[in-house]
Amino acid sequence: MHTGFTRFQAFAIHLLISSAILGSFLSIVFFIWYPQPFFVVEGLVDIVWVLVGVDVVLGPALTLVVFKTGKPGLKRDLSIIAAIQIIGFIYGANTFYQEKPYFAVFYDSDYFEVIPASTMKDISKIDPDLNHSKFGGPIIVFVDSPTEIDDLKIILEDMKKGGPSIHLRPEYYRPLKGHINKIFRLSQNLDELQKIPANNAAISQFKTEYGERIADFVYFPITGSLTSRLLVIDSRTESVVDYININPKSKNPG
Repeated sequence: MHTGFTRFQAFAIHLLISSAILGSFLSIVFFIWYPQPFFVVEGLVDIVWVLVGVDVVLGPALTLVVFKTGKPGLKRDLSIIAAIQIIGFIYGANTFYQEKPYFAVFYDSDYFEVIPASTMKDISKIDPDLNHSKFGGPIIVFVDSPTEIDDLKIILEDMKKGGPSIHLRPEYYRPLKGHINKIFRLSQNLDELQKIPANNAAISQFKTEYGERIADFVYFPITGSLTSRLLVIDSRTESVVDYININPKSKNPG
C-alpha cells in the first residue's frame, strides 16, 4: 500500500477523524440523551473513558506504531485497527442508548426517579402531550395514579403476575405542568440542606447566582442508578431551571 503520508501524518489524520466522530456522538449523549444532571446520576463516566481510550487513544496510537509507507500488509493492519475501534464504538453507543433515561418520574415519594429505556416494556399508551421520542431526551413527569378501586385492583393483580408497578406504567404519566402543586409540600428545605458541610459551597454558589429568584423555586432529589442530585423547579413556570451539584440523600459528598 503506497501513500504519500509519513507515520506522524497518518497518526494525526487518524486522531482528527476519530476525535470528530466521537465528539459528534458525545455531543448527542451530553446535550440530548443525558443532559445534566442525568449524566451525573446515571454514572456513565466509565463508558465515556472506554470510548475515548479505544477510539481516540488506542486507535491512533496503533496507527502510529504500524504505519509505514510501502509496508507489506499495511492495509490489513489498518483494517484490524479500524475493526477494533468500530467494535468499541458500537459497544459504548449501544450502552448509552439502552440505558438512556426516558423519564424522571415522581410517584408516591419525595423524589424523582430516573427510568432508563431498558426498563420500559411498553410506551405505546403514553400521553401524546408528553411529545416523547425514543431518540430524544428525558422528560420530567408526574404519575397520576388511578383513584378507582377497581382500577387499582387490576393493577395489583397484574403486578402479582410480574407486571410493572404503577411508576413504570407510562399510561399514567402526565406533564409536570398542571401537577406540581400536588408535590409542593414534599419540597426539600434548601436552608436545612445547606447546614450539611458537604453542601454549603454548592448551595451558596447557587443562591448567589439566582438571587431573589430562589423564592419561587422548589427542590426535589433526582435519583439515578448511581447517585442523586437536587433538581430545581420554578413554581411559577412549573419547569426545571437547574440542578444543584449535591447529593440531597446523603450527609456526605456523593
